[in-house]
Amino acid sequence: MSSTEPFRRGKPLPKPETRMVEDGGDERMVKRATVRRQYCGTGPFDRHWLNLDCCGLFCALCTYALHAYGVYAVCWILLPPWMGVTGEDGIRHLSWWGRLHEVGFNAIALFAVISHFMAMTTDPGAVPPDAKPLPEESSQQEEAIGLLADPPTKKLCRRCRSFKPPRAHHCSVCRRCIIKMDHHCPWVNNCVGIGNHKYFLLFVFYTMLSCLYSLVLIITRFATCHAGRGKAVRHYTCLDHPTQLVNILGLLIEAVLFGMFTSCMIFDQWDVIFSKLTHIDRMKGHTVSGALAGVAEVFGVHDGDGTRCRMDWLSPFAKACFPAQVRDEVLGFCRPVRTPPPSTEMTPVVAEQII
Repeated sequence: MSSTEPFRRGKPLPKPETRMVEDGGDERMVKRATVRRQYCGTGPFDRHWLNLDCCGLFCALCTYALHAYGVYAVCWILLPPWMGVTGEDGIRHLSWWGRLHEVGFNAIALFAVISHFMAMTTDPGAVPPDAKPLPEESSQQEEAIGLLADPPTKKLCRRCRSFKPPRAHHCSVCRRCIIKMDHHCPWVNNCVGIGNHKYFLLFVFYTMLSCLYSLVLIITRFATCHAGRGKAVRHYTCLDHPTQLVNILGLLIEAVLFGMFTSCMIFDQWDVIFSKLTHIDRMKGHTVSGALAGVAEVFGVHDGDGTRCRMDWLSPFAKACFPAQVRDEVLGFCRPVRTPPPSTEMTPVVAEQII
């Protein structure tokens, strides 16, 4: 259901009405429609971006559960028997080396979860309803001298019925046209586009890092375990209880499977970044040109050309931003009329379209 359709739950919204207005002596037809701004959704008037697809939400919860299990298996099962020291009071504590590994692994897992949440709740680059084509220099000059009788036509999406920029593709799950759409990822419950490509890469990177970290810990732990002096000594120094071997095996399987998957994703996205061609662009045979490099389009531009390495590339709290002079060129559209910021109340929104 699009945002301009009547709301199906509760009391329906009024039907669109058409009226005539005068603009400089000319009469124009204005279509007035009432839409409802939802708290979460993917519509152009919704307050917060969140895909409410059941399958995507389930995959997102599974992602958080897998990271939580990794933290539990490493910090509560693997490290205490290995790097624990018993004090004078008879209570075992982690050594400073164990604390260092605990803090490091938790930090990597936390960054992966935050990157996933940002990738899921960030607008991937949906085309707004008031988007218009970029005015070309030749068209502007010809319009200035009166050679063009009609303004340049714009390409409309046949599904969402809005302007479709050259680098935009329609997502059937989000039901919006997304700028520089690479694919719809069910694990992040969102499209991967120009707005959240950085967060998606950080999520994949930190997930791969946590898998490699836990895999190195497991291999090192059992290598030192089997280097013990006797079978009985090895049994009690490896694990506190034999049943904990099941948790370690589960951690090993998770680290191997998702480590291989995320490593393949990193190498796959490497070519997407530097070629500026998404998988959909390659399938359709499109070519991309522009002033910004591929790295700058993903991580944004702050100072200079944006190709120099910066510390905020690894931060899930820093958003990719573009200067005003190149923003419209990167997005492929312009917005002549800025919409006011959404209110804090769930009130209907009135939209007018001049025909």
